[in-house]
Amino acid sequence: MNQQKTDAPRQTRDRGAIAFYILAAIGVVVCVLTELEKYLPAVEQLCGGAGGGCATVRESRFSSLFGIPLGYWGIAAYIAWAGLFRLARPWAGMFGAVLLGAELYFVYLQFYVIKAICILCMTQFAVVLILNLLLFAIAYPQKGRARWRLAAVPLMALAFLAFYLPLKAQARDEAASATSITSWGDPKSEYRIEIFTDYQCSHCKHYEPVVQKIMRDYPQTYIIFHDYIIPTNALSPMAVAYAGSVAYYQGREMYIKTRFELFEKQDDLFETLKEKLPSMKKDKVMEAAVNEKIRLDRERADALGIKGTPTTVLVKNGEAVKTIGGVYPYEKVKEEIDRFLGLPVR
Repeated sequence: MNQQKTDAPRQTRDRGAIAFYILAAIGVVVCVLTELEKYLPAVEQLCGGAGGGCATVRESRFSSLFGIPLGYWGIAAYIAWAGLFRLARPWAGMFGAVLLGAELYFVYLQFYVIKAICILCMTQFAVVLILNLLLFAIAYPQKGRARWRLAAVPLMALAFLAFYLPLKAQARDEAASATSITSWGDPKSEYRIEIFTDYQCSHCKHYEPVVQKIMRDYPQTYIIFHDYIIPTNALSPMAVAYAGSVAYYQGREMYIKTRFELFEKQDDLFETLKEKLPSMKKDKVMEAAVNEKIRLDRERADALGIKGTPTTVLVKNGEAVKTIGGVYPYEKVKEEIDRFLGLPVR
């Protein structure tokens, strides 16, 4: 009789171990499918096609961590988890709590930030949740079981907060300094050159070579590019969104290159945007930063009394010194900037 009582818990543990390894294997398969989705049309169709939730999540900046796709992180996590389960089951339970916290964070991202649901990601969340419930039942020793279980809860919460709090801080900082994502030069300079343009404005296109020369000749200044969207220009908001996305994800160098390209191809702007927009990365944090920049640009234009584009404003220590409205030859603009900087005027 005693032998039967001893064997029963062992059989339960063995069945639990088999279930753990099977579920972990399923998790690995889901991770592999997540990475194959971008290459195999069949997997992509399973996830809703090119415009589906999986594609939207994959194209967001949250699809990787430290430059490594999340699918690879998932595979590594399952291998480590299985190793811990084999060697020290209680610590496998603790590790699982950390993974569940990370998964809860990614579920939060899908619902509230990216605004798209990835079937594979939600399947992954379900696997991790079930594995944690299984470990909650079988991983901890009889003695001290309650303490182990209680310890898992704050670990899960800490893992969630470790991802969540930096995201909120980043969003706040980006919103507070929205204009900085479309700027050039020395941000500490007391001399600012603020340039207001519209991507469909033909005068702005002709002024762009002047802007390039200003950037080349005056690296000691801080140049801020403001988007002054003319209401009748239907393509301008889309061009601003695309350029803002490039600035947000790829930095100033690529933003400047994109800005020049959009002005250069202004006559075919519709076709250019038609080609570019489908591949544009986006998520709610980026959209909030770009929208905040547009709002601040309009407020700045109103404060300076700007009514059209292109307009260049020379600002020293926060005070507007000179406003140059319209298109002028570079030599004329250079005279004004040299005078503004206290340089000899030729």
